[in-house]
Amino acid sequence: MPIQMDLADVAAFVCKQRSCSLIADLGVGAHKRAYLIEQDGARFALKIAPITPSLKPRFEREATALAGCKHPSVAVLHESVPLSLGGNEFWVSIEEYLSGGTLSSRVAAGQVDHALVRRIGLSLADALDHLRERNLVHRDIKPANVLFRSADEAVLTDFGIVRMLDAPTLTQEFLPQGPGTPLYASAEQLLNEMVLIDWRTDQFGLAVVLAECAIGYHPFTPEGDVPLAISRVAKRQAVPPESCEKLAAAGFGSLIKAMAPWPVQRYRYPKDFIHSLSVE
Repeated sequence: MPIQMDLADVAAFVCKQRSCSLIADLGVGAHKRAYLIEQDGARFALKIAPITPSLKPRFEREATALAGCKHPSVAVLHESVPLSLGGNEFWVSIEEYLSGGTLSSRVAAGQVDHALVRRIGLSLADALDHLRERNLVHRDIKPANVLFRSADEAVLTDFGIVRMLDAPTLTQEFLPQGPGTPLYASAEQLLNEMVLIDWRTDQFGLAVVLAECAIGYHPFTPEGDVPLAISRVAKRQAVPPESCEKLAAAGFGSLIKAMAPWPVQRYRYPKDFIHSLSVE
């Protein structure tokens, strides 16, 4: 019979097994709890989650996807394996520790100026090109999933719902909504139109994040009404005129095209998006 185990106990076991020191609890995400660990003077993020039948394929896919990525703006995965302990199954990942915090925390602290927004956009758009070459779609680009390696070195993290375009989808076709965070999801995600999912889905999510940082509110809702923003995107409405004007005035008019309702209306290739964002 399985023994009830706290994730902190699992973390302590993993650290003892690998001769690491458990430094601190970093908090919990959608499925995993993260811990700061140290080994031979180097620090890492240890992430642990209980394995369920529905989550195991996601964990396996995330590990496979990240193993094939080598880009400075994509988080480094060192190890990702299942662990049996006390009759329980856990998924254990060891990733690089990104000490600069999240984009969401920087926004809340008022530490994101337009110059940083552009640097984040250019580096993450280049990361999207890296993913596109590998037939990967992140599908959950949001401020909480953008971390910093240093003062202004943005890194894309959390590939938990990554889509592999050259592998069978893990999303059920009958679901009315696909996976992702609704506030930053494109129409094709919100409506679970799987055939339309490609790198331009991530382009939309990144553009919403950048626009929100640039003008101080979600671009699809100058009124501050979150459900309204999601509804407008799902109905394939264009970015409201007020937001378009503010984006153009701030030097980020290129983001308007990246947030177009249909993927075919957005930038066709990452290099086009990067060029437009860099010349404004």
